[in-house]
Amino acid sequence: MTAKGGRQDTKKPARKVGRPATEAPNEAKRDAIAAAALELFSRSGVAAVSNKELGEAAGINPALIYYYFEDKEDLFQFVVRKALSDALGAYDDIKREQGGVGDLDAWLSSNLLLFGEITRFLKVILDYAHSGQRSAETDAVIARFYDTETELIGHALREEGVDESEAEDLANLVSVFLDGVMVARVVRPDISSERLVRLMRDLLRRKAD
Repeated sequence: MTAKGGRQDTKKPARKVGRPATEAPNEAKRDAIAAAALELFSRSGVAAVSNKELGEAAGINPALIYYYFEDKEDLFQFVVRKALSDALGAYDDIKREQGGVGDLDAWLSSNLLLFGEITRFLKVILDYAHSGQRSAETDAVIARFYDTETELIGHALREEGVDESEAEDLANLVSVFLDGVMVARVVRPDISSERLVRLMRDLLRRKAD
């Protein structure tokens, strides 16, 4: 389009108010919002956290939050997905850095390594479960977290020689045990979570022998 006098009209299309200049959402800012949300949601509950608090904690203008996320439920779902992604990332790092470590040992170690994040994650999903505002989409995201965990544990147990018929039940037992360990580290600080994990590992080894 040419303006009067033959000059090219360089006027750019108007952007939405608060929208950043980049075309694609900035991944670092998105992750910062998610990290802030996990901290605030675990401390105050999902419903009680305001956009202003989220923006301040993430170091961004609150108006930008819903450029990165459709709504609070979308943000919540991303927080859950990121918790799983971070756990899998820690697991992969342990596997890579400690060559030869078994899949089960790596997963148990990754849970201990991410104690703070996983404890906050558990607080958030417990708050969600009692909120009375559950959705099928969010329930599916949470289920996928635990499905991934139990599939990984079950596969590791089968690789170690645990009978196929027992591996699934044991995988669910270990998954619930890990949740319990995370809670115990908060409410019973005198208990050594590392020792409990070692004891569970010894029991599983005996089962596999």
